[in-house]
This record gives sequence, C-alpha cells and structure tokens, in this order.
Amino acid sequence: MSGNTLQSPYITYPIDLDDGGSWVAELIIEGNSITFSAASLQFVAKDTGGVTATASVNMVSRKISIDDPESRIGTTAKLNGVGFPATNVTSLKSFWVTIQYGSNNLTSVTPDTDGEFEVGFVVPTAAVIPSTNTITATILGITSTSIAPTSGPSGTTVTVTRTNFRTFRTISEVTIGVLSILPLSSTTTDKDGSFTITGVVPGLPPGTRRVESTIGGVKSFTSFKVTEHDVPSSATPALTPAPSVDPAAGLAPLIADENLVRVWHFDPSAQDTSPSFWCALYDPRPIFALANTMTRLTVGKFYWMAVNEDQTVTLNGKERVLFAGWNPVSW
Repeated sequence: MSGNTLQSPYITYPIDLDDGGSWVAELIIEGNSITFSAASLQFVAKDTGGVTATASVNMVSRKISIDDPESRIGTTAKLNGVGFPATNVTSLKSFWVTIQYGSNNLTSVTPDTDGEFEVGFVVPTAAVIPSTNTITATILGITSTSIAPTSGPSGTTVTVTRTNFRTFRTISEVTIGVLSILPLSSTTTDKDGSFTITGVVPGLPPGTRRVESTIGGVKSFTSFKVTEHDVPSSATPALTPAPSVDPAAGLAPLIADENLVRVWHFDPSAQDTSPSFWCALYDPRPIFALANTMTRLTVGKFYWMAVNEDQTVTLNGKERVLFAGWNPVSW
C-alpha cells in the first residue's frame, strides 16, 4: 500500500489463488502519517511467481459541519464529522477526535465504524459577543517520524524524532530498512508523547530505506537515503569477515533488495539431536519470525540460499554470484 508492505493484523497471509487464478483478501487501511495525508492510495499485489497487479482507492475527505451556524452563549449545538478514522476492533490503533471552539477545549469523541460522529456541545461563556469563532476537530493518535540527517552512508549517526503519540509509552522498535537502531536500554515517550533517539545507520547497500518506529503496535514511517562511502580512488576498503553474525544483519543486502526467499542449514554433527535433527531455517518475512530457527551465520558453515533473481552481492566480506533459485554458499 503506497510502497509499504502490509502485515498482520492489517491483512492475513497466505493469500491463496483458486483454480481460476483469482483471489480475495480483506485488509484494513492503517491510519498513519502516510494514509492521513493521501488523497488516494495505490495497492500493488505480487504473487510468488513475481507477477504484479495494481489498483487504487480514493480517500474520503475529512469534513465537519454544524447544524446551526449562529447561536447564543450557553446554547447547545450539534457537530457532525465524516471521513475520520473508522473504529475497527481488529486494528491495533484507536483514534479519537477532540473538539475546540476557538481556543476552548470542549470535548472528545470516537468516530463510528464508518468514520463518522455526531456530538453536541455548549457554546462557551468565554465567547465574545458578537464574534466569529472557528470550531476545530483534531484527530489524536496520528504520529509522525522524522530523521536527521536524511541521507548518508552506512555508519552515519542519525537522530530519529517521533511526535504526537500517547505519553509514557514504551518504544518497541526503531528500524532503518530491516535493522534495528533502538538502544538496548528501555525508551519511552515523554509527557508530550514524543521521543528522540540517536543511532547509527546499519550496513545497508545504497538506496532509499524505510525508517519505521513502533509504539504499542502503532507504526509511523519516514525514509533515509543510504549513499556510497566517499573512498579515494586509489584506496581499496578492507572487508573483514565476521566469525558469526545474525542472519538479518549478514543477509541485509539481499533482504533490503527484497531478493532473499529463504535459507536452510544442515549440521551433520547434530543430526541425531531432536527436535530439529539440526535443520535450521531463516525466512526474512515478518510472518516467519517465530518459525525461524537459524540464529547465527558462521564462517566455514555451509548454507543453501534461495533468491528471486540473479544478483552479485557482497556477503561477509566476499563477493557472491547468486542465481535465481537455490544456491550453495559457504559462509
């Protein structure tokens, strides 16, 4: 959806095709800084054979209206809203709307399952007579993420800032690409619902990568452009292989290009050890996070790696030529 891969609970995988090659999937349009600012959203569906199709949906504009544009102090008026975030019990997010009359906070309301609301309010006694006052409906729960600087090579120190969230909530994830830059110590939002962290851009190939932060299941996005390192033409950078590495970090160039399908490893020395009899799996898709049993890639060990397309890539300091399908790789 608009360049972001949908995940549970906003959609359920796998999506199977019927005998005629058709399929149906129900999805929730996630409320975030991207969807709230969009006039339309584009959807791209891609099957395991690499075939894609696109569709788009126009977003309903947010509007409020008042039943009587003129009233006296102390009288009750009715406000109606349409096009606001719909209540959905299966979604991770909940949104509510605060109503202001001029600078006076009046009330808050939760939109219904159609994104509409109707609320009555009393014209404040602080209103000047005569006067024209603006009624404002503000969605709470909309978050935004920014990063500074917005580009640089791997190893660049960056500052990630997120605003407009609930106060004193634990930050569970901050990633660039697929790799975390969240500090080891626990971090929470402050009294204003904001946070700022400093981290280092992980080892990723050049390209624009998504920056994603998650608090209580609520996500917000921005982007960071990974650039080439400035290396003198006469210099050859030394790449020192690591004895072992986490699969997500070691295979980051393949994962970032969405080319890695799956990795298998078999250890003959432990083939009598249950329950795995030492077959280990790593699949980069989030839905396989709990199924993955491969925790490290180790120098000298042998792996089978499946990729979607031919690619020449540097893994653990060595240039590898991979072909579409399964490839034997000695790490």
